[in-house]
Amino acid sequence: MISMPQIQSIRSRRRNGESIASIARSERVSEPTVRKYLRVDDLSARPPVRRRRGSVIDEWLPMIEGMLAEDRETWRKQRHTATRIHERLRDGYGAGVSLSTVTRTVARLRREAAAEREAGFLDLSWHPGECQADFGQVDVRYRGVVTRMRHFVLDFPYSNIGPSQLMPGENAECTCQALRNLFEWLGGAPERIVYDNAAGVGRKWFDRIRLTRLFQAFQAHYGFEYTFRNPYSGHEKGGVEARVGAVRRRLFVPVPGAWNLDSFNLRLPGRCLELGDKDHHRKGESQTGLFDEDRKALLPLPAKPFDVVTWTRMKADKYGNITVQGRHRYAAGPEHAGHEMIVGLGALEVEILDAEGKRVITHPRSYGDKPTDSGDPSSQLGLLCDRPAAWRNSRVRDAMPDPLREWIDAQDEATRRDGLRALLHADGESGWGGGGRGRHARDPRIHRRHGPGRGMSGRGTPRLGPGTRGLRRPRGPERIRHRLHQGGRVNQKNGRTGPGPLRERARSLFISQATIDETLEWATPRQLDAIDRMLATELANREASKRARLMRQARFPVPKSLDGYDFANVRLPDGYTKEQLTGLDFAAKAQDLVFYGKTGRGKTHLATALGMLAIEQGRSVRFRQTAELVLQLGKAKRDGALDSLLRDLARADLIILDEFGYVPFDIDGARLLYQIIAGSYERRSIIFTTNIEFSKWGTIFADDKLAAAIIDRIVHHGRLIEFTGPSRRVSQALMFGKTDNQ
Repeated sequence: MISMPQIQSIRSRRRNGESIASIARSERVSEPTVRKYLRVDDLSARPPVRRRRGSVIDEWLPMIEGMLAEDRETWRKQRHTATRIHERLRDGYGAGVSLSTVTRTVARLRREAAAEREAGFLDLSWHPGECQADFGQVDVRYRGVVTRMRHFVLDFPYSNIGPSQLMPGENAECTCQALRNLFEWLGGAPERIVYDNAAGVGRKWFDRIRLTRLFQAFQAHYGFEYTFRNPYSGHEKGGVEARVGAVRRRLFVPVPGAWNLDSFNLRLPGRCLELGDKDHHRKGESQTGLFDEDRKALLPLPAKPFDVVTWTRMKADKYGNITVQGRHRYAAGPEHAGHEMIVGLGALEVEILDAEGKRVITHPRSYGDKPTDSGDPSSQLGLLCDRPAAWRNSRVRDAMPDPLREWIDAQDEATRRDGLRALLHADGESGWGGGGRGRHARDPRIHRRHGPGRGMSGRGTPRLGPGTRGLRRPRGPERIRHRLHQGGRVNQKNGRTGPGPLRERARSLFISQATIDETLEWATPRQLDAIDRMLATELANREASKRARLMRQARFPVPKSLDGYDFANVRLPDGYTKEQLTGLDFAAKAQDLVFYGKTGRGKTHLATALGMLAIEQGRSVRFRQTAELVLQLGKAKRDGALDSLLRDLARADLIILDEFGYVPFDIDGARLLYQIIAGSYERRSIIFTTNIEFSKWGTIFADDKLAAAIIDRIVHHGRLIEFTGPSRRVSQALMFGKTDNQ
């Protein structure tokens, strides 16, 4: 079989009138071969008989380019070396490439970047039928959830018209699918398309271009020419960058809604054409009139459209699932467990065939860094919002807790649709565990940040409920008497405090011994009483300010106490009592606690209450949601402020890591979090709240060895506390008819 560029060359020569014999001599193939490929009317890929393997380094080129792109915005003395890039590829992604290969690739990419230096901008001339292609990023409310997607723009500089298509990703499948849609809307294919390296079709390799197999077949099928330009030199590509921005500002502001990409894309090119209903800024002619000339110069479409799909062979795991890109799982069925399957990757769908090419199933294709599973009930939520009548037989209904299922069952179709959309929105924000299985969307009446006028006193001290002890201070004389009776020994004869307590208070305020002795010599008993009251008031104010400062540093989302907390469903380890737990025995010994249980069982409530008890004892506490902390660590590292953030956490006596493992993190985030856990070992206590068992922590950290090291430290000086029973949020939910008091 000859290469796709040869096929394109054969067709191009024949269109130019060259004889078959001459083409055969030039391409060094036989005349029957020339006739064969002139007769072929469909060059779409077919399921492969044998799996082909590409170059080892090609798979990692986008990551290497991304690291080098980050270096352009980083201090020149703190940039990646080839060795560091090789270490990150090897340790973080398991790349099986040698150091010498990475070194040569990095050197070549840097040479290319250094060579792309122009002194000025060129006034480019474009002819009818020529166009430029590029991707941009936009936010779209896709099926009720705001999602970051890509809009592909095919800009015609001659007429200044740029039709667009909305795609979920930026890869070869999305590029070819967007081009096919636009070709069919245009009624022809452009003669020449200019790409940059980020368009998902290929890249420069010294003096030649390496294309993806899919794009090679697509380009040969439609017969257009291509050119690559430097992605960091916008003047080489003309106005495509400006066109991408113009389409985004005019057609995607405010954030549009889309429930079906095919329907949305069907209308999008026409809306882009409406933007060109004006005169050309330089030619003085109507842009739509110039666009007609562009269309006349297009190449005719082939008889059959191109089937945009990349075929590959993959082995199903023991559950019958196929994993794409390391994080997206698609179910083929348990009957195919361990079998080799043929997988067709399209822009919007993933088709799975058996080894003999028989279709098994088709799934919507998933994108993004968040792991997905086609077997997850949340994958049906979007379609279920459109078809609420299918609720009774859906997997979503089977996965619902009984009270919520019964409530939705009892609603009419309109109310049921609204409820399912609310679940879809919650699933987009916090995953399926937060949307449908007890972890409700955050209630603004419960989860809020307190400000000075809402739950905070003017001095910054939280105004807590009557069940919370030790944080509300008495005011005026009552406050003074309160502190005197707490910290001073009252003389029963005259009601005055003796010199002993006064001396202790003065020393605690760092007043010198000589000053205290001199004051005790000349002061009258009434004066000593007044001084003692002043010192007691100062100590009380300092203590209150300290606790307010500790509360601010802790950053609890909502203050909680142990008053009324039900320990019936809290399973403590053997030999460990409730009194030891609430007495903070673990904090005094720098031991760790792991609160394990399903969502809504009271883990965060108990952790927050223990943290507030620690503050009452004068201990420093840091409450952080784990995913938020990892993002803060990454940002601090990029901004050069990582040491400052780590020092702040090191000052704490107790760290609470809430929702540990709810959101997986990459290897860099896992290593930063490991620094905190390892640095706290035998120095301070950590409370983890999680619904992930130890055996699955490797999926959280993207590294089994790293997870094992963390578990080893926690198990050595830690205890596992299990939370069972029904969800407290569901049992107290207003949605099920409960009152505020209940």
